[in-house]
Amino acid sequence: MPKKGGGNAVQIVQRHHFASHLKRMAVIVRIQEEFLVFVKGAPETIQDRLLALPPSYVDTYKKYTRQGSRVLALAFKNLPDMTVSEARSLDRDVVETGLTFAGFAVFNCPIRADSAAVLSELKNSSHDLVMITGDQALTACHVASQVHIITKPALILYPSRSGQGYEWISPDEVEKISYGDKEAEELSETHDLCVGGDCFEMLQQSSAVVGVIPYVKVFARVAPEQKELILTTFKTVGRITLMCGDGTNDVGALKQAHVGVALLNAVPPTQSGNTSSETPKDGALKLSKSKKAKPEASNVNGESSSRGKAVSRSDSASQSAGNRHQTAAEMQRQRLKKLMEEMNEEGDGRSAPIVKLGDASMASPFTAKHASVAPTTDIIRQGRSTLVTTLQMFKILGLNCLATAYVLSVMYLDGVKLGDVQATISGVFTAAFFLFISQARPLPTLSAERPHPNIFCFYVFLSLMGQFAIHLLFLMSSVKSAEKYMPDECIEPDSEFHPNLVNTVSYMVSMMLQLATFAVNYIGHPFNQSITESKPFLYALLAASGFFTVITSDLFRGLNDWLKLVPLPPELRNKLLIWAVLMFVSCYTWERLLKWAFPGKIPAWKKHHQRLAAANVEKKKNV
Repeated sequence: MPKKGGGNAVQIVQRHHFASHLKRMAVIVRIQEEFLVFVKGAPETIQDRLLALPPSYVDTYKKYTRQGSRVLALAFKNLPDMTVSEARSLDRDVVETGLTFAGFAVFNCPIRADSAAVLSELKNSSHDLVMITGDQALTACHVASQVHIITKPALILYPSRSGQGYEWISPDEVEKISYGDKEAEELSETHDLCVGGDCFEMLQQSSAVVGVIPYVKVFARVAPEQKELILTTFKTVGRITLMCGDGTNDVGALKQAHVGVALLNAVPPTQSGNTSSETPKDGALKLSKSKKAKPEASNVNGESSSRGKAVSRSDSASQSAGNRHQTAAEMQRQRLKKLMEEMNEEGDGRSAPIVKLGDASMASPFTAKHASVAPTTDIIRQGRSTLVTTLQMFKILGLNCLATAYVLSVMYLDGVKLGDVQATISGVFTAAFFLFISQARPLPTLSAERPHPNIFCFYVFLSLMGQFAIHLLFLMSSVKSAEKYMPDECIEPDSEFHPNLVNTVSYMVSMMLQLATFAVNYIGHPFNQSITESKPFLYALLAASGFFTVITSDLFRGLNDWLKLVPLPPELRNKLLIWAVLMFVSCYTWERLLKWAFPGKIPAWKKHHQRLAAANVEKKKNV
């Protein structure tokens, strides 16, 4: 409806909704008794449906798309005299042809403040970034260059102007390279490639999907089913994929990705002192700052506020005007109440948004509360931290089990046992270590280094075997040295526990091994906090080291008597302390050597891709 003061009402008779494969939408309207068609869509789509193409049409829209703006072409045409039913029955293709160009609608969509920083961090942490968008290719390339997805000269795949084949063209149309199935990998080393949705059919018909898609950085004008094809192709060549999506058209791709992250279009919370929104009795709405951050919401809020004031004025006027004014005021109240209910449904911008049917979150395991890609770094940081924590837990458990198995089997046959208090103290320290080691938090920034992806690998196997060999040598040597100071006597394995020198030495050595196992196998930087940064674990290690130093040096005889530990000869005591230091240094050196020799690697997907490409070539020859 036009504003008051002139103009005619515009009645929409028929609406042809937007379709991703058509890239346009149209409405048939009636102004008084005249029927018109209004169409808007992608400039490259509308230009083929114009009666007369302006000379500067292509140059104009490309100028703005190269600057990163979104451009819609607007067109119209007059319809002959007809009835409403006839207008509604017109075929869509007839409605959207023979148009007159009206102009361009140019939208400047600024990038979120945190997007460039987050994507830069992802790229620096050995991840490849790919953009999949419905925007025009030139717009997509400009935005991708601003957020560090594109860092090399860009090439966009277009149908050749001669009508035969395709060619790679730079955004400024200076560089042109003929398209070939086998040239994508070579071109990707010097350029960043962009492919539009109109080229997917050609890639599928020529069986070049596997040969081209893995090397493309930007996918533009992409339909929902094409997004799904992109993700399945990446998985086929061995890539591990994480995708962010915020709409229903992303559902298929989010399901195909290894990790799907749905972004809800909510307003990020603002740091403000007054975060409560109030609804005064007079109907005027006092809005929080977080609600004003969204343009659409601001318009609605401003309207509701003015209506609220109108209600209050109507209330005061109705007392002296009569029933007619009271009826108008009642209608205003109902409108205000409806607006308030709609606003409440949208949320206040601070609480978690309500997930509705059709949201991308229905198809993804992760849902971000706000429309920001920052949660992807949180997922990767937490995932890496969980992986390395699990890895170190298995290594520590493995070494402890191997040492305990030797103590409880071979040494048990020699009559070596642990007292009840000794076993209890050992268990308490083990539980405390496992508790505090799990308190380490991931580092705030991602590193380029990757953790080992699984437990069954050369690094873990060699680390376990090497450390266990050092532990076993230390344990056996210490017990043999203690036996020299023991009188020759036969100890029955099933007899009651009696403190002796061999028991004391074996208990001290096993506890030293336990301490060294936790300290050496803790994985800190570059994934988790280091030992010095993880204060609970650091204090536990220091407390355990002090405890073992006290009982080994026999500073408090009463404590050793309570633990059923006999005094050690000075020579044996010094030898144990020296061997303990050598054992720790040897295990630490062995672990660092293996980490240098077997670093975490990025999956070698290109070799797998080359085998797939060769198989496709053979398949085409056989066909």
